[in-house]
Amino acid sequence: MSEFESSEAVRQSEEQSSPEDTRAIAAELLSAVMSLIPDAAVVADPEGRIVSVNEHAEDLFGYLPGSLAGLSIETLIPERVRRRHHDHRAAYVADPQSRPMGAGLELTGRRRDGSEFPIDISLAPITNDGERLVVAAIRDITDQRRAAAAQAELATIVRSSSDAIISTTLDGRITNWNPAAEELFGFRSDEILGEHIVVLVPSHASPILEDLLGAASESRYREALDTRWRRRDGREVDVSVSISPLRARDGTLRGFSSIVRDNTERKSAENELRRLLTEEERLQRQHAVSAEIRLVLLSGSPINESLMLICERASELADAPVAVICVKDSGGVHIAAGVGPASHLIGMDLPAGLSIAEEVIDQGVSLEISRRSVHFQIDVPQSLPDGPTLGVPIIVGGSATASLIIVRSPGAEMFNTAARVIAEALGAQATLAFEIEGARRAREQNVLVDDRERIARDLHDHVIQRIFAAGLGLQSSLNWISEPKAYERVSDSVDMLDETIREIRNTIFSLSMPGEYGSTLRSQVREVVQQVQAALGFEPEVEFIGLVDAGVPSRFTPHVVACVREALSNVARHAQASAVLVQLNASDESLVLTVSDDGVGIGSPTRSSGLTNMGDRARLLNGTFEISTGPRGGTRIEWTVPLAR
Repeated sequence: MSEFESSEAVRQSEEQSSPEDTRAIAAELLSAVMSLIPDAAVVADPEGRIVSVNEHAEDLFGYLPGSLAGLSIETLIPERVRRRHHDHRAAYVADPQSRPMGAGLELTGRRRDGSEFPIDISLAPITNDGERLVVAAIRDITDQRRAAAAQAELATIVRSSSDAIISTTLDGRITNWNPAAEELFGFRSDEILGEHIVVLVPSHASPILEDLLGAASESRYREALDTRWRRRDGREVDVSVSISPLRARDGTLRGFSSIVRDNTERKSAENELRRLLTEEERLQRQHAVSAEIRLVLLSGSPINESLMLICERASELADAPVAVICVKDSGGVHIAAGVGPASHLIGMDLPAGLSIAEEVIDQGVSLEISRRSVHFQIDVPQSLPDGPTLGVPIIVGGSATASLIIVRSPGAEMFNTAARVIAEALGAQATLAFEIEGARRAREQNVLVDDRERIARDLHDHVIQRIFAAGLGLQSSLNWISEPKAYERVSDSVDMLDETIREIRNTIFSLSMPGEYGSTLRSQVREVVQQVQAALGFEPEVEFIGLVDAGVPSRFTPHVVACVREALSNVARHAQASAVLVQLNASDESLVLTVSDDGVGIGSPTRSSGLTNMGDRARLLNGTFEISTGPRGGTRIEWTVPLAR
């Protein structure tokens, strides 16, 4: 049958059909069309009565099959918007036209149980058996709304995040750049989008970026790593970076998302914490050192041990290879204690006016210089470093009499505040050491003075009187002696007793003289040398080695001074010398006085009360006394006593 014949047959069949048959066919046709619509579909007449619904609509709104027919279309709308919907429906019936899905309207459906949900509706007018109807295709957009809300929320999070969030393609091109990234790196979005990520990554940070990208591409968890990225102005900033993969729904990797956090404040806080911990450790170490030094001071140890300990701790705490304590007295400035390369220079005199040690003592304030050889034009021994130098005055009795000098290696950093505080604290410990030593010497001096006064009283009250009585007895016996030789011998004895009385009186006078022993051993030795210089005809050479003042107990001072005077007097009277060396060497164990000349030599020594006195003094102090010929002739006197403290 041809197409025309078929159409004609249908027409004839329709003409032969009754109106009831036609309406039935139209209803069946409408029902068939409704069943084919994939969304929920509702057909309503101009009055808003539901004519037909599909199964999707019944399921969507929760109604039993066939129960919606004849109900008002507003049944499917929440009560609060039914009046407005009625007005919209009336306007649509007056001017019906198709309206597709996604018209941008905020529509809400109402289920049979009263619950509401967002919907999207497309409308289309149709005519069925001469009746004008409206077909509404209804779609539940709850999931779409949630997805859109989630996407909007994510976009808000990205925009408002305080961390820089940067998205890139697989080949590293930047596709997303939030405001935090702009603030952190200084690039605007229009400047950076499309650029490669390497514009932000210095070469030294590339391995970290590659590590993070490798882990992200394999979906391996990798914690954020600290690194440094580059800003628009070229400066680098401390950041921590974590990278996550961006995948499509099918799991295909399509890019990466990087979260970059500014670590400037955290790094600053970490540095401050490290500084505080270091400061706490330094303070604990400083307190421990102070306690250690005080323990040594209070234990009665020799002052040279205390000064050496102070130098050792100064060297350790200030990170300096050299630390020395220098003392200034009438003889100049000399090194009293030292550690490191300066340890062998203990006892050495420093050039007058050319050392930082003397400058610190004279000014009474701390002084820091970059190099001693530059600031003081002094020849620094090759064994000593010539780097940053810090000098701290040691105040004793209200004035600076010594200084603590700390020397770092060339090229080292200058001393910071912490190092200066340490040096000043150790200088205060040295002050305490000198004050304790001064108090000890004063105590010994008082004992010595009391003993000398007792001896003087005994000599005056007992010895002189007995000798004087013996002299008077002998003198009265002269009248009874007729033998000339016997008379002469007794008369000489009386004269000798008178001479002895005079010598004892002189001794009493010297024992009673104040102040002589209050000065330092060095100054007293130098004073004796100056006194004998006129008799010698030249200036003797004087050399001090070790802690002559600080390390020699005060009870040895009068013996040393007397021996120096006796030795130089012998040289002046007998040696015919042109040069004399007086050397005083104080070690931890002993004190050695050596007086050597280039004269005629000792020869066959005759009886000398001075030399005998030196020997007696040595034996009194459990020491030794030797006279020998020097290596180049002349006479060498060595007087040695142990420094038992």
